[in-house]
Amino acid sequence: MTAGDPKPIPSTAVCDLEVAVHESTDRAANTPDLLAQVYFGGPGQYQEKGWSVESSLEVLPGSGFHSQHWYTNGPVTQGEHANIRYSGHAQVLFGHLRLACPEPCDFQVLVKQAYQEIYDCLQHGTCNYLLRTWNYFPGITDPAASQSSRYDLFCSARLQAMQACNAESSIYPAATVIGSQSPFLQIYFLAGDAPGIAVENPRQTSAYDYPTTEVEAPPLFSRGVLKPWGGRMHFYVSGTASIIGHETQHLDDVGAQLNESLNNVETLVVHANDRHQTRLNAQDDLLCIKVYVRHRRDVPHIQRVLAARLPNTTPRILLLGEMCRSDLLVEIEALYQS
Repeated sequence: MTAGDPKPIPSTAVCDLEVAVHESTDRAANTPDLLAQVYFGGPGQYQEKGWSVESSLEVLPGSGFHSQHWYTNGPVTQGEHANIRYSGHAQVLFGHLRLACPEPCDFQVLVKQAYQEIYDCLQHGTCNYLLRTWNYFPGITDPAASQSSRYDLFCSARLQAMQACNAESSIYPAATVIGSQSPFLQIYFLAGDAPGIAVENPRQTSAYDYPTTEVEAPPLFSRGVLKPWGGRMHFYVSGTASIIGHETQHLDDVGAQLNESLNNVETLVVHANDRHQTRLNAQDDLLCIKVYVRHRRDVPHIQRVLAARLPNTTPRILLLGEMCRSDLLVEIEALYQS
């Protein structure tokens, strides 16, 4: 283990992991069991204080929380590996990296570098299993080399990094990939010392089985990942859109797209319960939901749909971002905790 590798403390018998969401933008106290803080909003909105991740996505009206705080049975250690900052212990690790993404740049090379650093970091510690990733970068549907979009290049580069690091797996992490307004490639991720349980949606073609052309690679993520943490069960639901099979539904209708996305999430929860004997409640155990919105003008309509479909006590945040397909107007992700 080199100087830049994760340095886990001796593990306890069972790892607990709990996530809390907060309306306030005030930072949490740096308690020994605080694994990570994730704040949403524009750059420079928060004073630097302790280890944290700041998403560059703009927070839109109707948002009920502005931060997530991840706690584990600590204490945790913090460190760096290449461009990655991380926090964790022997059973759980939370990491973050941000690389400049100027115009022009070789985006595929940049993504491959980022994921090689991530896999190298995990392979040199005890938390070898990638459970959840969040990926943000500008120009997600912009045409690039060989007429591929940046999203296509992202998928190809991620696969190349996995192959280069011998990190190919039959269990892919849950993932979100969204176009941002920031000139950076930003990735933050959660890993553990044991794998999660991948869950697929019977209404949708698995992303890794999407039909692709010779210049594309399939999106390597699971629709959802179950992970027990001590006495808790987490269910990480990937970015979910209005897709049935592998085709976009309800073109130019943001309300119908959002309803279809929520249907997909609820179906995924039911399928997880049926296949893996979990007892997740699609509403009561929904800790929080993120809604990625392409157009600001759609916010009032989205708020009405959410009010009709979810209890008003369910924490939600609306973030301005672009989806990986130009015909998608909205995308959601969810975190269940029971």
